[in-house]
This record gives sequence, structure tokens and C-alpha cells, in this order.
Amino acid sequence: MLHRNMPACNLQLSGAIHFSGCMATQTIRMLFGLQCISASTFFRHQCLYTIPTIVQAWQNEQRGIIRELKEIGGGLILSGDCRSDSPRHCAKYGTYSFIEDRINKVLDLQLVQRSEVPSSTWCEIEGLKRSVRFLKDQGMQMSALITDRNRQVAKWVREELCPEGTSHFYNIWHIGKKSTKSTGYCGQGEGLRGPEAIETSHHQPFILDSTPNGNPDKMEAKWQSMLNHVQDIHEHSYPSFPQCAHPPLEGEGRNKHWLEPGSTAAIKLESVASRKALLKDIRQLSPQHQTFSLEAFHSLILHFAPKHTGFSFLGMYSRLLLATNSGEARYAVRYPRFRKGGWVVRPIKEKPSYEYALALMISLREGYIRSPQALKEDSAILSSAAPAPLSTHHKIAKDEAVGHHLERHSRFKSYTAGGLSS
Repeated sequence: MLHRNMPACNLQLSGAIHFSGCMATQTIRMLFGLQCISASTFFRHQCLYTIPTIVQAWQNEQRGIIRELKEIGGGLILSGDCRSDSPRHCAKYGTYSFIEDRINKVLDLQLVQRSEVPSSTWCEIEGLKRSVRFLKDQGMQMSALITDRNRQVAKWVREELCPEGTSHFYNIWHIGKKSTKSTGYCGQGEGLRGPEAIETSHHQPFILDSTPNGNPDKMEAKWQSMLNHVQDIHEHSYPSFPQCAHPPLEGEGRNKHWLEPGSTAAIKLESVASRKALLKDIRQLSPQHQTFSLEAFHSLILHFAPKHTGFSFLGMYSRLLLATNSGEARYAVRYPRFRKGGWVVRPIKEKPSYEYALALMISLREGYIRSPQALKEDSAILSSAAPAPLSTHHKIAKDEAVGHHLERHSRFKSYTAGGLSS
């Protein structure tokens, strides 16, 4: 027994279910036939004890990360992005996350409920504002921010953060995906099946690798040179990039399906690749840091908070914090068949250790033995800060609801009986 009348296994089972990211109803159903806590007991333990334990552990971890970054010095280099719990037009929650690229750790995480903003699409900008406000309160300055291409975010960063010395860059994957999709249909109709789309998909990484200082004029010139390169023209009229970086093409290197200058495909490609909006995005590509770690973190959240399940605000927030436990990323080079000799970099997956869950179980047990009332007070503080649920229903007494149901049901039976007798 823990502190009067709490069985140790009851509290620890609730903690094990929550800390490991399992669904309570499924886990309890699996234990069918065994003496076990009920789902209502789990949710009561979650509200009063396990959620405060998770939040306390995250706050301690976050303070340690902030101390580490202050010792490193320099401005923060942050990757930021928003994750919705369902398609954006009907998302209940939006989660904005910051990862510090130099140490590859989650620095801050903000959960925004749809009722707090005009619509679901505003969750991203609201989460960004809250994270920036929190970092400023901690006395931290951002030197670079890498995001995807979002008009609201770009406008706010340009007006609020750029005057303070923050450089805003775009992640190459989002821009590359957009440009490749646009240029993929340029060669159709002439039997080319878009060979220039392959060139564009490989050209943006070349731009960043060969321009580590992020000179926007040179990056734009290198992108524009691609239009000449696919037409077998390797000298350009751009002062910052007068000719292609590759050596003279001979033999197999010249045996390619070049576009004919002035052809329909070449004209289409130029009209798509020279759009002002795309050129502006190319000038803002991040030369050194990307958001790959952030995308991997968002995929990890699916284990703790799958999108097919609805959670309360604090239930969702606690499961997001559980996913912040990260380690050193390891990668391997692979040569998949669909690349036809090309290579890809893929992370090496390791079996999870769940050491964080053991630490949380110890904290839960010690915290409850020390003072259950302190955990309940922390729970009350968290509940008061959480937004109201999205749906509010007018409650009716159960007896009254059952009476209305039986009355409607009895009318239906009498009408059916009368119809049959007639």
C-alpha cells in the first residue's frame, strides 16, 4: 500500500500504461479475466498523478537544456514546424515544436486548441508566437529559424523577428517537393516523361552544398543555370555563376536526352522554374540546417498520440511530452532499386530502451509517497490553465433521458403494431 489506501500495483499499472504510450481501454481489455483497475480508475490516476509527474519531468529536462544552451553561447539555431492531429481543416489540436539543431534536442513544445484561434490553420502561427515568447522570457536570442513555406509564418517572422537579427530560412525538402511536382509534367506530350524533373530534384541539394554561406544571389543564379543545363548549354550570363560546375561532358556524360532549345517542354520548364514566388523561395533556402530531425520527431508522436484517437487537452499534452525523449541520430547510405543507381540516406532504427519510462515510474511512486496532495494541487493548476473543451453539452438527468427514449420507442412499437393489424 502507498500512503494509506492506494495499492502500489494500481498506481504503477496506470503509470506503465500512460508512460509507455499505450491506450488504456485496449490494455485493460487485453487483461480480460485478470483482477485489474478499470478504465475510469486509470483516467482518474492520469488526471491527478501521472500527468503532473510527466510535466514536472519535462520542466526539469527543459531547464537543463536551456542551461546547456546558455553555456554553449551564441544565438539559437531552431527548426520549427506544426503538427496537426488530423487534416488541417478539421484539426482539434496543433502542436508547434522547436528543435535546436546544434544539440538535436526538443527545446520547446506548444499545444494549441482550435477554440483558441480563429481556425485550425492559425494553430501554427499561434504556437510559434507562444514559443518565441517563452524563449524571450528565458533571455534567449535566435540567430536562425528554419521552417516550411507558410505565408502566415513568413510574414510574422519578417515583421517581428528579422528586425531583431533572426535569419529566416526554408527547409529544402518542402521547396524541392513543390518545385519537382510543378516541373514533372513539362516534358509530357513530347515523349520525354519529364526528364528535367529529375534534374530539378537533384539541383537544389547541389545549390546548397556548393553555397555553404547561403549567398541568395548565387543560389538564384545556380537555379536559373539549370534551365540552360538541360538544353546542353553550360555557359551562362550570370556574373556570380558564369558556367556549370561540372567538368566538360564527354562520352557517356554527354549521352543524355537533352531538351531542344525553343521546344514546348523547354518553354514550359522555363515558365514554371522562373516564377517569382519560386525564385524568392530559392533565395531563402537553408544552406546548412534542415528540419529532418523535426519531421522524425513528429512521426514519433504517432506512437504516443495516434491521430485516430481523441484525447483531452492535458492528455494530449502529456503524450507529446513523452515523445520528447531523443537520442543521437545514426544514418546509413542505401541504394534502392527505384533510384536506378542513386543513393538515399536513411536513419538507423534501434530498439527502444524505455529508460525514460522507468525514471517516470520511480518519480511517480516517490512523488505519491511524499505527498499525494501536492500532485493533486499541480493537477488543479494544469487543469485551470487548459482551455475549455471544444464541445459543451447541456446535461440532462439520466432518468429523464431514458424516459424520453422509452416514450419514443413505445410510440414506434404501437404504430408498427397498428399497421400490421390493419
